[in-house]
Amino acid sequence: MKAKLVVLLIIPLIWNCKENKDTEKPQIEEVKQQPEVVAKLPAIIRELANFAEPTFSDSTTIDSLMTFKELDANGSVNPIDMTRAVSLYKAMTGPKQVTAMPIFEIQNTDISILPIQGKGFGGAIWANVLVDKKTLEIKKVAFEHKAESEGYGAAFTQNTFENQFINTKINLEQKTFNLQKAIEKRTDDGAIIDGISGATMTSQGAVEMMNEGLRKYRNYLEEI
Repeated sequence: MKAKLVVLLIIPLIWNCKENKDTEKPQIEEVKQQPEVVAKLPAIIRELANFAEPTFSDSTTIDSLMTFKELDANGSVNPIDMTRAVSLYKAMTGPKQVTAMPIFEIQNTDISILPIQGKGFGGAIWANVLVDKKTLEIKKVAFEHKAESEGYGAAFTQNTFENQFINTKINLEQKTFNLQKAIEKRTDDGAIIDGISGATMTSQGAVEMMNEGLRKYRNYLEEI
């Protein structure tokens, strides 16, 4: 009888000790893996990246796609950071003529984006030109503007006008392009560009911008 009573007393003691031991175990908090934070790129850089590489995505780091350079007022080409490149680019979309221009090189290629600026009928116009530095061939063009007339001058941003400049080799000595003003094609040197109906000044401004703007990059394009 006594032995039975002792057993009945010991069992609760053993159970209490077990519970206390369990409660003394440190609680391991679940560590949730935080998603990697990708630095938000400036809208301008995203636009240029998509212009050069349509498959660009948030998973593509800008350092693996693009490097930045500056062509200064003396014609020297120097490396710069992204912040400086964005600042130079913004200045080119304004009414004042700039003296320093940004260069956006596509990594592991001979391709560069060369921004240029000019003047249309309504004010400032500019363009991004994708150029093969090795061959001087124009691969792609995208025109933009501040205040060209809708239905007239603004039509120079359409592919039908922009595509006329593609696959042409830049002439750093003479005009690369000439605006067609007559029914019969002119005999001037350079590729003939058909202007936009009712927007001669804008068309002429775009052609002059391409000729003069790209020649400003001569020191860069002639680099060995």
